[in-house]
Amino acid sequence: MAAGYTSERRQFGVPIATFQAVGHRMADCYIDVECLRLCTWQALSLLSDEQPATTEVQIAKIWAGDVGHRVSYACQHVHGGTGIDRDYPLWRYCLWLRYNEIALGSSGAQVAALGRRLSVGEGLFT
Repeated sequence: MAAGYTSERRQFGVPIATFQAVGHRMADCYIDVECLRLCTWQALSLLSDEQPATTEVQIAKIWAGDVGHRVSYACQHVHGGTGIDRDYPLWRYCLWLRYNEIALGSSGAQVAALGRRLSVGEGLFT
């Protein structure tokens, strides 16, 4: 949605996607999502092989919460006022991301749980 919007929205006679700051912000979002995919696939790979994956699942949850915030806020920002309009679909996606984080455990809670496990030597070299 953000890529399409920034390609169509014009400011000073040019699409805002051509602005360096907008391009960098969207590139950061792309990198965040790809890192989240990598963490998720790592956890899924271990789970599908019936291997222990507690640490990998927690890391994927942490990334999901953090990336959800960063990407949804960045997309809302490049959309301007439209991004927070309840009639525009982006608002609903951001709301779902927040709900999922609360329902599945916040990133902070996951980091604390992972830290406790690592501090007693669990999940370091499994």
